[in-house]
Amino acid sequence: MTPYTLSTSNRETNLSQFVAIERCAKGLHARIVCPTVGQREAPIIAGEIAEALEQANMPRGSSFVLDLSGVTMLTSMGLGMCVDLRRRADAAKFKPYLTGSSRSLLDLFRMMKIDRLYTVVHGRDELGAILG
Repeated sequence: MTPYTLSTSNRETNLSQFVAIERCAKGLHARIVCPTVGQREAPIIAGEIAEALEQANMPRGSSFVLDLSGVTMLTSMGLGMCVDLRRRADAAKFKPYLTGSSRSLLDLFRMMKIDRLYTVVHGRDELGAILG
């Protein structure tokens, strides 16, 4: 997997402190690296991932994986960000996947019915097959 290069506007403001985006053979892998996604982090992460989805130039049906393995808490803004990223992935013709969420986050997604928006991936082997 190769790191995704951001536009010069994002590089100048150093927004990559919250999310690491990697371009893979079959899609994009966005790994959130901050433990809490709240009011400050959610718009930054969403904007950065949205830019990556728009500029990816990948074939229709490519995979978009949202990796929450580093996240321990999501506020309502973080939940809204997940819904927004799913909508943006659909607009860019990516198939959305969710991986790395803890049991408590997965229960929260189920309660809010956000898990229905993504295909939940549990194992590294599955993730490797999805991203290539």
